[in-house]
Amino acid sequence: MKKLSLLLGGMILTTAVMAQKPTEGAPMSLEGNVAGIAAFGFMNNSAANLNPTTNSGQVRSIVTPGLRFRYFATENIAIRVSLGFSSSKQTVNWYENEIDNTGGAGTFTTKEGTTTIGIGGEYHFKGTEKLSPYAGLDINFGMSAIRTEGDQATALTWVAPDYSSESEQKAAGFGVGLVFGTDYYFAEHFYLGVELGLGFNSFTAKEGTNSTTVAGVTTENKGNETKISGFSNNANVGGMFRLGWRF
Repeated sequence: MKKLSLLLGGMILTTAVMAQKPTEGAPMSLEGNVAGIAAFGFMNNSAANLNPTTNSGQVRSIVTPGLRFRYFATENIAIRVSLGFSSSKQTVNWYENEIDNTGGAGTFTTKEGTTTIGIGGEYHFKGTEKLSPYAGLDINFGMSAIRTEGDQATALTWVAPDYSSESEQKAAGFGVGLVFGTDYYFAEHFYLGVELGLGFNSFTAKEGTNSTTVAGVTTENKGNETKISGFSNNANVGGMFRLGWRF
């Protein structure tokens, strides 16, 4: 058993030592973020979770999406297409008497979804046998939506048996950015990458809608459309670390 372990360890070490950048016969690569998907959407724990008509839910910058496909047209030039998607649902249970969870019971549900699509290009510098540094340009598009449903409760407390609410707010974004990164080939055709970027982003948080029903009477409200734009970077985002396979 000990000899087998030493043999396997030697094989892995040899593969890592001899690994180098593919130069021919592997024009494509597929990669994903090590730390999960990073897209853009409404910030959690904001007032948008309570009532989107306030337009107080800020949006994150469009950064490195979750999956990326690259096609190397030449040894140094690659075309990249990226896709990011995330979805979450949170349900909070509330009771009329919170001390012992008795009396009336209600729920408040928040659903959030984001999608990011990007296209761009990279130029790879000479580097070393294992390292492939590059610079590139990305154009990204993003969409996000947040919806809430209250059944006898708000996001903060139980209200009454005849109370219910619904709200919705959507956002859309566009971004253009410069990216700088490098791929480190730790095994044959497998690499670990890191990427930083700086770009301009523009977002539109559309008018939110909110309806509240009390004792059979429904009240509807709408908020104002909000636009946000500016420069940002993804230096502090976990999604900048990537694991990829070139084939």
